[in-house]
Amino acid sequence: MASVPGLAGRILGEGPMTILIRDAIVLTVDKGFTIHDPGAVFVAEGKIVDIGPSADVLTRHPTAETVIDGKGKVVLPGFVSAHNHLGYTVFRGRSEDIGFSCVTGQYYPMGLVMSRDERRAIGSLTLAELLRGGVTTVAEMEEEADIFAPVVESMGGRALIGVMIHDTDVERMIKGEYVFDDALRTSQLAQATGFAEQWHGGADGRISAWMTANMTISSSPDLLKGLRAAADRLGLRLSIHLGWGQAEVDMVQATHGMHPFDYVERNGFLASDVVCAHCYHVGEEQVDRLAHAGAHVAHCPLMNSFRGTIAPALDYMEKGVGLGLGIDNYFSDNYDVVRAAIQAARIRAGHPEVMQASEALTLATMGSARALGIADKVGSLEAGKQADIQIVDMARFGLTPINDALRTLVYHGHGKDVDTVMVDGRILVRGGEMQTADEGALIAGAAGAAEAAWSRFAARYGGYVAR
Repeated sequence: MASVPGLAGRILGEGPMTILIRDAIVLTVDKGFTIHDPGAVFVAEGKIVDIGPSADVLTRHPTAETVIDGKGKVVLPGFVSAHNHLGYTVFRGRSEDIGFSCVTGQYYPMGLVMSRDERRAIGSLTLAELLRGGVTTVAEMEEEADIFAPVVESMGGRALIGVMIHDTDVERMIKGEYVFDDALRTSQLAQATGFAEQWHGGADGRISAWMTANMTISSSPDLLKGLRAAADRLGLRLSIHLGWGQAEVDMVQATHGMHPFDYVERNGFLASDVVCAHCYHVGEEQVDRLAHAGAHVAHCPLMNSFRGTIAPALDYMEKGVGLGLGIDNYFSDNYDVVRAAIQAARIRAGHPEVMQASEALTLATMGSARALGIADKVGSLEAGKQADIQIVDMARFGLTPINDALRTLVYHGHGKDVDTVMVDGRILVRGGEMQTADEGALIAGAAGAAEAAWSRFAARYGGYVAR
C-alpha cells in the first residue's frame, strides 16, 4: 500500500483493555430500548461484559484499567452506516446542485481519471471524519475499494467492503449509449472476487467483504450472475443501487425489456442477503416485492433529500422490509442523517409525530446492523457484543438543557459533539481527537488529491461535468 498522509507511523488505538464507563446516561438501543440513568458499561477483551445501572455495575466491577467519568455524557452504540462511498468525498462541493447529472456526468467518468493513491487519500479523510463523528461501521462499495482495507485496519474502524463493479463502456454511456464489455466484466469480477478472498474476516474480524454491483444500468446479466455466484461460493452478502429514478426504469426497459426489479430478481439480486441502496422511486408493488424477498434497503435520506426525493421509509417499516440508514457520500455527520430520516418521513406522511427519535436512532444502529448481517456483534449495547461505542459530551452549545437525553441528542446533536469512540474496546477518539490518524495531514493530503484529480477531469472533459 502506498503511504497515506496522516497514517504513517500511527498505531492502532489503545486496547484491548478493561474499561469502565460510569455515571452516564446509557442508551442501549436493545430490544426494549432500555435507558440507564445513571448507567455504566464495563468492557473487557474488546466486548461489553456488563451493562446496567451504575450502582449495580460498580458493585460487580469496582475498578478497571481505564475509568471514564460519564457524568454529563450520553453513551450509545456506534453508528452503523449501511451505504458509503468513501472516495466520493472528491465530489463535495461539485455535485450537490446538478441533480442526477452527477451520475453519468461525474461519478462514472471520474473513475477513469482518478488514481488509486488519490482515491485512497480522499477516502482516508472520509473514514477519519466518520469515525470522529461516532460512525464505527461503514458499508463501503466503490471502484477500487480494495485500497481501503489497509486504511480501515490501520485506523481501527469496522467495515464491510466491496469492489463496486460494472461492465459498461463509460465513454459511450456518457453519450447515452449502453454497451457491455466482456473484457471489462472479466477483469472487474476478478478484482472483486480476489479482494473478497484476501480480506474477508481480516483485521481481527473487523473487515468483511461483500459483492457489489454499481447500478442496473451499468450491469449486464452476466455481471450480476457472476457476482451472485461468487457471493454464494464465499458466503457473502451483496448490494446494488436500485429504485433511484425514471431514467433507470427507461434504460433497463429499453435494454433488457423489463422493469429494474424484474431484472435484479431474474439475476440474483433480490433476496434476503441483498442490500438495495436508495429505493425511493418505487410503488406499492416494489415495496411488497422487497418485503417478500426479505431484501434490505439502505435508506439515505440526507443525500436523497438534496435530489428532491423521499423514500417511503414508513411503508418499508410497516411491510417488514429491513431498513438501515446510510450516509452515501459527500457528508460525514451521521446525526444529520438521523434527523433527515425523521424529516423525510414526516414530510411524506404529512404528520408531525411519525418516526419518533427512538425509531430513527434504531435505524442508524440496529437497523443497519441487521441489514449488513452483523446485528449479533454490533448495533446495540448489550453484554456479549463487541464494544463499538460512542460517548457524547452534552455540555456543549446546542445540547443544553438536557430535558430528555434521547430527544436532545437526536434532534440537536452533531458529530463534533462526540467525545470518545471505541471499536472492539480500542479507544480511537479521545477528547474529540483521532488517536490513530493525524487529522491535519489527512486534510492536506485529501485536498491535494482532489485538486489533482479535478484538474485532469476538466482537461479531459472540458469542465466539471462530462457530456
